[in-house]
Amino acid sequence: MQRKRSLSRLGGMAGLIAATWLPLFVLLFFGLMTVQGLDQARFGDPDHVLGFFMAHPALIRLTGLVNITGLLAASLFALLLADRLMTVAPGMATLGGFLAISGWTLILVAETLDLGAYVGLPAMHTRDPAAAALAFITLQAAGRMTRTWGYLLVALGIGALGRGMRRMPGWPRGLGILGLSGAGVGILMFGFEYVLVTQTGDPGGGLAGPFAVLFILLGAAVTVWHAWGGIQFLKAKD
Repeated sequence: MQRKRSLSRLGGMAGLIAATWLPLFVLLFFGLMTVQGLDQARFGDPDHVLGFFMAHPALIRLTGLVNITGLLAASLFALLLADRLMTVAPGMATLGGFLAISGWTLILVAETLDLGAYVGLPAMHTRDPAAAALAFITLQAAGRMTRTWGYLLVALGIGALGRGMRRMPGWPRGLGILGLSGAGVGILMFGFEYVLVTQTGDPGGGLAGPFAVLFILLGAAVTVWHAWGGIQFLKAKD
Protein backbone atom coordinates (compact mmCIF):
# COMPACT_ATOMS: atom_id res chain seq x y z
CA MET A 1 0.00 0.00 0.00
CA GLN A 2 2.78 2.43 0.92
CA ARG A 3 4.56 1.63 -2.35
CA LYS A 4 1.43 2.44 -4.35
CA ARG A 5 0.99 5.75 -2.55
CA SER A 6 4.63 6.68 -3.17
CA LEU A 7 4.33 5.80 -6.85
CA SER A 8 1.09 7.77 -7.08
CA ARG A 9 2.76 10.86 -5.64
CA LEU A 10 5.71 10.39 -7.99
CA GLY A 11 3.35 9.96 -10.94
CA GLY A 12 1.46 13.09 -9.92
CA MET A 13 4.62 15.17 -9.72
CA ALA A 14 5.88 13.77 -13.04
CA GLY A 15 2.57 14.59 -14.71
CA LEU A 16 2.50 18.16 -13.40
CA ILE A 17 6.13 18.79 -14.36
CA ALA A 18 5.47 17.38 -17.85
CA ALA A 19 2.41 19.64 -18.10
CA THR A 20 4.52 22.77 -17.58
CA TRP A 21 7.12 21.74 -20.17
CA LEU A 22 5.51 22.79 -23.46
CA PRO A 23 4.04 26.08 -22.16
CA LEU A 24 7.50 27.03 -20.85
CA PHE A 25 9.12 26.02 -24.14
CA VAL A 26 6.64 28.12 -26.13
CA LEU A 27 7.25 31.06 -23.80
CA LEU A 28 11.02 30.79 -24.23
CA PHE A 29 11.26 29.86 -27.89
CA PHE A 30 8.41 31.79 -29.48
CA GLY A 31 8.28 34.56 -26.91
CA LEU A 32 11.58 35.51 -25.31
CA MET A 33 13.81 34.44 -28.20
CA THR A 34 11.67 36.32 -30.70
CA VAL A 35 11.83 39.45 -28.54
CA GLN A 36 15.62 39.05 -28.38
CA GLY A 37 15.85 38.99 -32.19
CA LEU A 38 15.42 35.39 -33.39
CA ASP A 39 13.49 35.36 -36.68
CA GLN A 40 11.39 32.17 -36.72
CA ALA A 41 11.08 32.38 -40.51
CA ARG A 42 14.89 32.11 -40.78
CA PHE A 43 15.35 29.20 -38.40
CA GLY A 44 16.84 27.07 -41.17
CA ASP A 45 19.50 29.72 -41.88
CA PRO A 46 22.72 28.67 -40.08
CA ASP A 47 24.21 32.18 -40.21
CA HIS A 48 21.19 33.71 -38.50
CA VAL A 49 20.58 30.96 -35.95
CA LEU A 50 24.20 30.35 -34.93
CA GLY A 51 24.84 34.08 -34.73
CA PHE A 52 21.83 34.47 -32.45
CA PHE A 53 22.88 31.66 -30.11
CA MET A 54 26.46 32.96 -30.05
CA ALA A 55 25.02 36.17 -28.60
CA HIS A 56 22.56 34.41 -26.24
CA PRO A 57 24.27 31.25 -24.91
CA ALA A 58 22.38 31.19 -21.60
CA LEU A 59 19.01 31.33 -23.33
CA ILE A 60 19.52 28.20 -25.42
CA ARG A 61 20.96 26.32 -22.43
CA LEU A 62 17.89 27.24 -20.37
CA THR A 63 15.58 26.12 -23.17
CA GLY A 64 17.49 22.86 -23.49
CA LEU A 65 17.20 22.24 -19.74
CA VAL A 66 13.43 22.81 -19.92
CA ASN A 67 13.13 20.37 -22.82
CA ILE A 68 15.21 17.64 -21.21
CA THR A 69 13.41 17.97 -17.86
CA GLY A 70 10.01 17.87 -19.55
CA LEU A 71 10.86 14.85 -21.68
CA LEU A 72 12.21 12.90 -18.70
CA ALA A 73 9.08 13.77 -16.69
CA ALA A 74 6.82 12.68 -19.57
CA SER A 75 8.70 9.38 -19.84
CA LEU A 76 8.41 8.76 -16.10
CA PHE A 77 4.70 9.58 -16.19
CA ALA A 78 4.14 7.09 -19.04
CA LEU A 79 6.06 4.40 -17.14
CA LEU A 80 4.11 4.91 -13.90
CA LEU A 81 0.80 5.15 -15.74
CA ALA A 82 1.52 1.87 -17.53
CA ASP A 83 2.33 0.29 -14.17
CA ARG A 84 -0.94 1.65 -12.75
CA LEU A 85 -2.99 0.27 -15.65
CA MET A 86 -1.37 -3.16 -15.60
CA THR A 87 -4.06 -4.73 -13.39
CA VAL A 88 -7.05 -3.53 -15.45
CA ALA A 89 -5.64 -3.38 -19.00
CA PRO A 90 -2.33 -5.27 -19.17
CA GLY A 91 -2.19 -5.37 -22.96
CA MET A 92 -2.78 -1.65 -23.44
CA ALA A 93 -0.51 -0.85 -20.49
CA THR A 94 2.40 -2.83 -21.93
CA LEU A 95 1.93 -1.59 -25.48
CA GLY A 96 1.24 2.01 -24.50
CA GLY A 97 4.11 2.23 -22.05
CA PHE A 98 6.60 0.77 -24.52
CA LEU A 99 5.53 3.00 -27.41
CA ALA A 100 5.28 6.20 -25.37
CA ILE A 101 8.65 5.76 -23.66
CA SER A 102 10.29 4.81 -26.97
CA GLY A 103 8.80 7.90 -28.60
CA TRP A 104 9.82 10.27 -25.82
CA THR A 105 13.33 8.77 -25.99
CA LEU A 106 13.57 9.48 -29.73
CA ILE A 107 12.42 13.04 -29.17
CA LEU A 108 15.00 13.40 -26.39
CA VAL A 109 17.70 12.23 -28.82
CA ALA A 110 16.47 14.76 -31.39
CA GLU A 111 16.48 17.58 -28.84
CA THR A 112 20.00 16.58 -27.79
CA LEU A 113 21.19 16.77 -31.41
CA ASP A 114 19.61 20.21 -31.75
CA LEU A 115 21.08 21.40 -28.46
CA GLY A 116 24.51 20.14 -29.50
CA ALA A 117 24.24 22.20 -32.67
CA TYR A 118 23.05 25.34 -30.89
CA VAL A 119 25.66 25.15 -28.12
CA GLY A 120 28.69 23.74 -29.93
CA LEU A 121 28.54 25.26 -33.40
CA PRO A 122 28.36 29.04 -32.80
CA ALA A 123 32.04 29.25 -31.82
CA MET A 124 32.97 27.07 -34.80
CA HIS A 125 30.90 29.36 -37.03
CA THR A 126 33.16 32.31 -36.21
CA ARG A 127 36.21 30.31 -37.39
CA ASP A 128 34.80 28.33 -40.32
CA PRO A 129 31.27 29.41 -41.37
CA ALA A 130 31.00 26.88 -44.20
CA ALA A 131 31.89 23.86 -42.05
CA ALA A 132 29.63 25.05 -39.23
CA ALA A 133 26.73 25.56 -41.65
CA LEU A 134 27.16 22.03 -43.05
CA ALA A 135 27.28 20.52 -39.54
CA PHE A 136 24.22 22.56 -38.54
CA ILE A 137 22.16 21.38 -41.51
CA THR A 138 23.23 17.76 -40.95
CA LEU A 139 22.33 17.78 -37.26
CA GLN A 140 19.04 19.56 -37.99
CA ALA A 141 18.07 16.96 -40.60
CA ALA A 142 18.98 14.05 -38.32
CA GLY A 143 17.14 15.60 -35.39
CA ARG A 144 14.08 16.35 -37.48
CA MET A 145 13.72 12.81 -38.80
CA THR A 146 14.29 11.31 -35.35
CA ARG A 147 11.73 13.68 -33.82
CA THR A 148 9.19 12.85 -36.52
CA TRP A 149 9.25 9.14 -35.68
CA GLY A 150 9.10 10.08 -32.01
CA TYR A 151 5.86 11.97 -32.64
CA LEU A 152 4.31 8.86 -34.15
CA LEU A 153 5.37 6.50 -31.35
CA VAL A 154 4.27 8.93 -28.63
CA ALA A 155 0.91 9.37 -30.34
CA LEU A 156 0.34 5.63 -30.58
CA GLY A 157 1.52 5.11 -27.01
CA ILE A 158 -0.71 7.80 -25.55
CA GLY A 159 -3.61 6.39 -27.56
CA ALA A 160 -3.04 2.91 -26.10
CA LEU A 161 -2.67 4.27 -22.58
CA GLY A 162 -5.78 6.38 -23.10
CA ARG A 163 -7.75 3.32 -24.08
CA GLY A 164 -6.51 1.51 -21.00
CA MET A 165 -7.40 4.48 -18.77
CA ARG A 166 -11.05 4.14 -19.80
CA ARG A 167 -11.09 0.86 -17.85
CA MET A 168 -9.60 2.37 -14.70
CA PRO A 169 -12.24 2.54 -11.93
CA GLY A 170 -12.68 6.06 -10.58
CA TRP A 171 -10.71 7.76 -13.35
CA PRO A 172 -12.60 10.17 -15.66
CA ARG A 173 -13.52 8.67 -19.04
CA GLY A 174 -12.67 12.03 -20.58
CA LEU A 175 -9.02 11.48 -19.70
CA GLY A 176 -8.92 8.32 -21.79
CA ILE A 177 -10.81 9.99 -24.63
CA LEU A 178 -8.29 12.86 -24.58
CA GLY A 179 -5.48 10.34 -24.97
CA LEU A 180 -7.20 8.74 -27.95
CA SER A 181 -7.80 12.18 -29.50
CA GLY A 182 -4.14 13.12 -29.02
CA ALA A 183 -3.16 9.94 -30.83
CA GLY A 184 -5.18 11.01 -33.87
CA VAL A 185 -3.57 14.44 -33.98
CA GLY A 186 -0.08 12.97 -33.57
CA ILE A 187 -0.63 10.55 -36.45
CA LEU A 188 -1.71 13.47 -38.65
CA MET A 189 1.45 15.34 -37.63
CA PHE A 190 3.53 12.38 -38.67
CA GLY A 191 1.78 12.30 -42.03
CA PHE A 192 2.39 15.99 -42.68
CA GLU A 193 6.00 15.96 -41.52
CA TYR A 194 7.26 12.66 -42.92
CA VAL A 195 5.14 11.85 -45.95
CA LEU A 196 4.49 15.34 -47.33
CA VAL A 197 6.85 18.00 -46.00
CA THR A 198 10.09 16.02 -45.99
CA GLN A 199 9.45 14.86 -49.55
CA THR A 200 9.83 18.45 -50.73
CA GLY A 201 12.98 19.19 -48.72
CA ASP A 202 11.25 22.41 -47.73
CA PRO A 203 10.21 22.99 -44.09
CA GLY A 204 7.25 24.97 -45.38
CA GLY A 205 6.27 23.14 -48.52
CA GLY A 206 2.90 24.88 -48.40
CA LEU A 207 2.12 22.93 -45.23
CA ALA A 208 3.77 25.01 -42.52
CA GLY A 209 0.42 26.49 -41.46
CA PRO A 210 -1.45 23.16 -41.08
CA PHE A 211 1.56 21.59 -39.35
CA ALA A 212 1.76 24.48 -36.87
CA VAL A 213 -1.95 24.10 -36.10
CA LEU A 214 -1.50 20.37 -35.47
CA PHE A 215 1.54 21.05 -33.27
CA ILE A 216 -0.49 23.50 -31.18
CA LEU A 217 -3.40 21.04 -30.88
CA LEU A 218 -1.11 18.16 -29.90
CA GLY A 219 0.82 20.36 -27.47
CA ALA A 220 -2.42 21.48 -25.80
CA ALA A 221 -3.70 17.90 -25.61
CA VAL A 222 -0.43 16.59 -24.14
CA THR A 223 -0.30 19.44 -21.61
CA VAL A 224 -3.88 18.92 -20.41
CA TRP A 225 -3.47 15.13 -20.43
CA HIS A 226 -0.38 15.26 -18.22
CA ALA A 227 -1.89 17.83 -15.85
CA TRP A 228 -5.19 15.95 -15.53
CA GLY A 229 -3.45 12.60 -15.19
CA GLY A 230 -1.03 14.03 -12.61
CA ILE A 231 -3.94 15.33 -10.54
CA GLN A 232 -5.63 11.92 -10.73
CA PHE A 233 -2.45 10.29 -9.46
CA LEU A 234 -2.30 12.71 -6.53
CA LYS A 235 -5.99 12.11 -5.73
CA ALA A 236 -5.57 8.33 -5.74
CA LYS A 237 -6.25 6.78 -2.34
CA ASP A 238 -4.35 3.55 -2.92
